[in-house]
Amino acid sequence: MNSNNPIVSSVIKDYKDSQKAFLPRFVSIPLSQEAGSNYKPLVKVGDIVHEGDVIAETELIKGKKTFIHSSVPGTVVAIEPVFSPDGRQEFCVKIRFGGAFSFLGKKHQEKTASNLIGAEIPSKLTELGVLNTFKTSIPENLGIEIEKMQQSKRKPENVIVRLFDEDPYRVTDSLVSKFYFDELVKGARILAKAINAKGIVFAIDQKFADKDIFKKDEYKDVKALEMNIRRYPCGTPREIVSAFVRGPLKRTCVFCITKHDLFVDASTAYEVYKSAGLSIPSVDRFVHFSGDCLNASCLLEVKVGITLRELVSQLGGFVKDPAHIIINGMLCGISVQSLDIPITKYVKSVEFLSKKRRTDEQVYSCINCGNCRFACPVKLSPDILYNHTVNYKLLNERFTASSLACIECGLCNTVCPARLPLCQTIKVLKNKITEE
Repeated sequence: MNSNNPIVSSVIKDYKDSQKAFLPRFVSIPLSQEAGSNYKPLVKVGDIVHEGDVIAETELIKGKKTFIHSSVPGTVVAIEPVFSPDGRQEFCVKIRFGGAFSFLGKKHQEKTASNLIGAEIPSKLTELGVLNTFKTSIPENLGIEIEKMQQSKRKPENVIVRLFDEDPYRVTDSLVSKFYFDELVKGARILAKAINAKGIVFAIDQKFADKDIFKKDEYKDVKALEMNIRRYPCGTPREIVSAFVRGPLKRTCVFCITKHDLFVDASTAYEVYKSAGLSIPSVDRFVHFSGDCLNASCLLEVKVGITLRELVSQLGGFVKDPAHIIINGMLCGISVQSLDIPITKYVKSVEFLSKKRRTDEQVYSCINCGNCRFACPVKLSPDILYNHTVNYKLLNERFTASSLACIECGLCNTVCPARLPLCQTIKVLKNKITEE
């Protein structure tokens, strides 16, 4: 791959297409994909599997099982420990590729929303392993999420699809929106059928290249909500609802969107189209690769379980030795150290950074500068919450409960001169409060 390849660029408008990654020799599929899951393998070493076969299952809610599918045909060669992109060590099913594909390269009969029964859609999404990666740090099985929302007091009334990435260092959803707009519309309509939605809203960049597409008759059921994505944070439900309430779209709609609606990203809407529309299990991911260690950036459709090490060869190898590997963006992502980490269903981007881009990793003591408080878009005191969690400086319950308002944008981390892990610590506190 070189810089003359038409699919690669550092500017979204110059990308011409996505591309399928090379077929891997091995895949290592972690036995955990969505948040809070711990799958039990259903295969053993020596078993022959086909593309799309169920290889693991778990029960996320009473009576509802979710599944992990094999992304390639082949032979199970090991069930062994592996480090996942979220930094955890867990077991994986390692499969040596071999045999014919069941879905790849085949012609599939398409079903539209009108051909599907709304009540059956969540179960199908659950069965085929579709995750909602609207928030990459907390990926959730989409079918289970929809069923939980429908059982709540405030049922979702609209489908909101974000066509850009919440992390400004990532362009994956923007590219998927550019290349697969028709499929996203079909996926959104399927979701609207599932929840009996009043409306479908696409949250778009105000500089979206083809706004006139929403004026076409075939897309008249889809409303475009323009947002200034240069302001961060932008892609959270809070910001999307605020943009709707304050913008001109509200005056032309017969519905109003709220934080209780169903929010998905472009990647998830595409997976919904593939699973519910084409009956293909979730075994592939669109991943954007970039960084100064690569000759050029690109968007690849990769098999779940393929390791970074195998992908590097298709990326043309490294022009510089990577000192950092950033998964899912500089602000919302995580830094990993190994090329043996596999791609999972919640990975959207991988950035390889050289030593030249490496920053100070030392954590210092808080100097009480207050920068984190000024930067916080929801007016929290990250330093105080950090000291409560790490240094055991006790606070009253009402103050600690304020951590639940954190949108995990990471701005407090970016302005902290002591390099304290403020956002990550508040996330730990939020999880503790939620569990209690």
